[in-house]
Amino acid sequence: MPYFPDTNIPIGYTVIYDKWHEYSKNFYLEPDKKIFWSNFVKQEYSMKINDIVQIIDVYLKKIEYLLKNNTKDFVNYDAFEHYIIKHTKEIELDAYKKISLLKQFWSKYNFSEGISTVVYSKFINFSDEFKKIYFKRDQDLKKRMTLHDCGLDNYLNYYDYARELYDNGIHSPDCKVIVDAHDCGLKHKDLVFVSNDVRMIEILSNMDTSHLEIIEFKPCN
Repeated sequence: MPYFPDTNIPIGYTVIYDKWHEYSKNFYLEPDKKIFWSNFVKQEYSMKINDIVQIIDVYLKKIEYLLKNNTKDFVNYDAFEHYIIKHTKEIELDAYKKISLLKQFWSKYNFSEGISTVVYSKFINFSDEFKKIYFKRDQDLKKRMTLHDCGLDNYLNYYDYARELYDNGIHSPDCKVIVDAHDCGLKHKDLVFVSNDVRMIEILSNMDTSHLEIIEFKPCN
């Protein structure tokens, strides 16, 4: 059975601090699953990933600066988290990613109490590993996906379908993703569309989508 994931699934797989990471990772676990994406989804993924990685990199550098100039030990994880979050409010990274990164760092080195100099030296190593991990996951993902080459403006071929989706409350970029999946389904029968956006799946489930070559719309969980 072929699958066509929404853009939030490859993003969730690559960004290990994403709130959908576990769901997205599990989606890709089955080795024989045929998974497609389109030119538009691939481009949207690349653009969003670059933005996310850049802002995480800014966050990491700010934490390095804070820890380098901190002389007070952290009595526990909560004290560490409070200190970092308080001093990184200006960085426009969502709270889930910020906290997920901090928790992963703290648990990786199994801290109970955080001696300031030790925390700083360990965080330098942790920060250096981030881009290596991201790059590996990005390359693994691209090897896993099969391109359905329908062009960037494929939605114009199905404008009425895209318009109907939009009128029912689907966001414009998502309309383009869905009609790309429809185009893919014309060549690959019994296509399943998968997304981490539960709201969108609910809307689609309440619509008549019999004209789309997508056998099922399902959440990635």
